[in-house]
Amino acid sequence: MRRISLRQLIYLVELKRCGGFGRAAQALAISQPTLSHQIAQLEATLGVILVERGTRLLRLTARGELLAGRASRILGLLDETIDLLDSHDDKKELRIGIPSYMSYPAVTELLASFREVARDAQLFLVEMTAEQMSDKLNEGEIDAGFLSLPTPDRLLDEMISLPIWEAPYLICLPKRHPLAGKPALHAKDLEQLDIVLAPREYHRAHYDHQLEALRALGIVPRIVHADVATTQSQMALTAAGVGACLLSEGANPILRELVLKKTEPALCNHRLALFWSPANRNALLERFVAEARLRLQRQ
Repeated sequence: MRRISLRQLIYLVELKRCGGFGRAAQALAISQPTLSHQIAQLEATLGVILVERGTRLLRLTARGELLAGRASRILGLLDETIDLLDSHDDKKELRIGIPSYMSYPAVTELLASFREVARDAQLFLVEMTAEQMSDKLNEGEIDAGFLSLPTPDRLLDEMISLPIWEAPYLICLPKRHPLAGKPALHAKDLEQLDIVLAPREYHRAHYDHQLEALRALGIVPRIVHADVATTQSQMALTAAGVGACLLSEGANPILRELVLKKTEPALCNHRLALFWSPANRNALLERFVAEARLRLQRQ
């Protein structure tokens, strides 16, 4: 089997139905460059031309018409099959992606409350990096996932998101550190610190976001080169005096030998959201999202 994604077939069928990239992208709730890229990738995978370029009006080639017609029949049969499976009401598993580099009480509390209201559900948690989670959300291998913002570039535009938690970034120091007694840290203080961050490959957009937040204070951050995957490991290095790290209240339980200090001016906020595809038909996902919204209303 060649690596053709179901998403690409959906895009081609919608492109034919709408008669243009702009209208099709709008109907699919994605950007036009994303649609163009996926169609071009489908052509490259198949080794054929599906769309005639250089014309004012959209025209599919003969091969494009053939594939679009058969893809439409395949998608229709798939819809019927999914409806048939849903009618048996035997899908009891919900696959949730959770960050491998950070533990959020907001996430664990939501998971616990969902277990209380959906005791028949089987929660399958998949721990992974943000880059891996984006791929699995795109391909439908997980039902939903928790991602720090900004999200990886590879995450599809069509994903729906629900903000779960937000708090300002603070500087984490050992209580014995000379700067720990100050009410707030300024640029001249931060210039004295080495900063421990999770490796960039775990979440490139978030890593760059943290660097920009530090640079906005007028400093050139000195980053500790250490392959530490979790916030707990960053705190351990901080407690050992290797360097300071960026944390937010409510993101992780803080080790008792550490202290969180605000900066002046303040750093940007750390934000977390739940992401899922609008095409996901898992009824348990609807219940999970409903529970998340309910918890947010109670806060």
